[in-house]
Amino acid sequence: MSTDQRPPTGPADRPADRPSGDWQGLSPLSVWANTAAGALFIVPAAVVGTVVLVLLDLAWWAAAPLPGALALIAGLTALDMVFLRAVSYRVTGERMEMRSGVLSKAYRSVPRERVRSVDVAAPIYARPFGLCVVTVGTGEQVDAGSDQVKLQYVTAAQGERLRRELLYRGAPAAAEGAGEAPDAEGLELARLDPRWFAYAPATTATLGIGIGALAALIGANAQSEGWIYRWVSEWAGLPSTAEIGAFVMGRLLVVLPVSLLVLLLSGTAVLLAVAVETWWNYRLVREADGTVVMRRGLLNSQSLTVEGRRLNGVTLHEPLVLRSVRGADVRAVATGLGAADDEKTQAKSRLSPPMPRTRARELAADLMRTPESPLDMPLSAHPRAALRRRLVRAGWAALGGFAVAGALAWLHSLAAAAWWETAHEIEERLNPLPVATHLVEATPTWGWWLLGAAFAAVAFWYAVGSHRALGHGLHPRYLVVRRGMAVRDTVTLERAAVIGWRITRTPFQRRAGLAHVSATTASGAGMYTASDVGLSQGLAWADMAVPELLSQFLERDDRSPDRPGPAA
Repeated sequence: MSTDQRPPTGPADRPADRPSGDWQGLSPLSVWANTAAGALFIVPAAVVGTVVLVLLDLAWWAAAPLPGALALIAGLTALDMVFLRAVSYRVTGERMEMRSGVLSKAYRSVPRERVRSVDVAAPIYARPFGLCVVTVGTGEQVDAGSDQVKLQYVTAAQGERLRRELLYRGAPAAAEGAGEAPDAEGLELARLDPRWFAYAPATTATLGIGIGALAALIGANAQSEGWIYRWVSEWAGLPSTAEIGAFVMGRLLVVLPVSLLVLLLSGTAVLLAVAVETWWNYRLVREADGTVVMRRGLLNSQSLTVEGRRLNGVTLHEPLVLRSVRGADVRAVATGLGAADDEKTQAKSRLSPPMPRTRARELAADLMRTPESPLDMPLSAHPRAALRRRLVRAGWAALGGFAVAGALAWLHSLAAAAWWETAHEIEERLNPLPVATHLVEATPTWGWWLLGAAFAAVAFWYAVGSHRALGHGLHPRYLVVRRGMAVRDTVTLERAAVIGWRITRTPFQRRAGLAHVSATTASGAGMYTASDVGLSQGLAWADMAVPELLSQFLERDDRSPDRPGPAA
């Protein structure tokens, strides 16, 4: 386990019991990389501030932002020079050590056998200087930042050498070059196919990005009480809000589809740009000792390295929209990729961009190195009682939807003309295109009930799909769990990596004879669950997956010797 403590003091600052080795500092160019990073944000903000002050006729104040920004950048550069001298690190045969701090000194020591992953990233502002950020993951998740040691910045050669020294247990710590490590090329498992970018917009965020941008503009206009739109309309000679509203209402059947198309196209453009930046130059390689290395990135080049012995399985990740176009991506179930929150854990575990589902399954099989892929084996279905549970929940959701629809229909019938006039006036102050209240006013009362019926249909469709997604199975080396409707995950986990079982049952599950059977592990999310499985079915699966781990808590049914039941 890594430790954080104040470093020992002394003339040489190196007691006799500390491992010998040469202390190294960060690259001196890191100061200028940080300066470039700060300038990328500070200078544009100062330019925008200057333009706004000029437009507001505050000419004297307009001269302040740029000099102030330059002074701030100079001050931050001076501080970076001070902090640069305070950071040093070294790698010995047994440990990685790091010293940091100016006023408060800190010393961190990480045993090399605790190192789980090494990430090498080269942001765009650091690449011209030949620098990179090295993040050493230890797999701890006590709190934010405790699971890693971060060196910002070292040279690209130092970053590659650190990656090999820390992950190749057999390589000498004091090796002079990467040539003493195993072959750097290895076996290529996947390389970017530009056609995969077509899957990038296959997400629920495609429409949401356009709506979010539109909501941000409306919110900014509302904060200025309509001043922004009035200024733009006067400058560009646009029609008044009343004229635009009348135009939209008169051509609603044309305006709505065109608006949705524009929102979809804008979201698609943004997601394509993000996918290109994230996955350009993508390459996944297995090196000679089984270590898996992924490299990707256009502007921000990144490298993720996971030891082969730490890779305990994979996840076939299939969100609803991506699944509808037969796409998927592959994620690692590995020790040491956990972070302080689930979102960071999922981001670190991604081993591929969205790709065709058949190619994703092939890549997953290559990563697991099994003659027969666990993803190809048939999975056991879950009892119909699990379906009834989901249908009951869908029924309650449908009743809630109809209750809301009835309340809205009742309020709509009570609304007087004066109420609508007030609503129109309020919207005109906030929304540059005041058509929302007009649409609500024109909606017939039965339209709310139709909306409630549509919500009920979606709820029952979701319940049936959620039950169909449930499944579990056993492979000679792996256990397999599948679940999820909005996001379907099929997880394979090495049976040898299971360290325990957790059986949970709510009162409703006990009545239906169901249970959640969860395999606990040190890898990935830490727990993988077969949801709403029959109790005897789930216990038998767990007992067969890891014999002897659960058998002491089970008793055999006399009518079926091979069918375990709950312990008395």
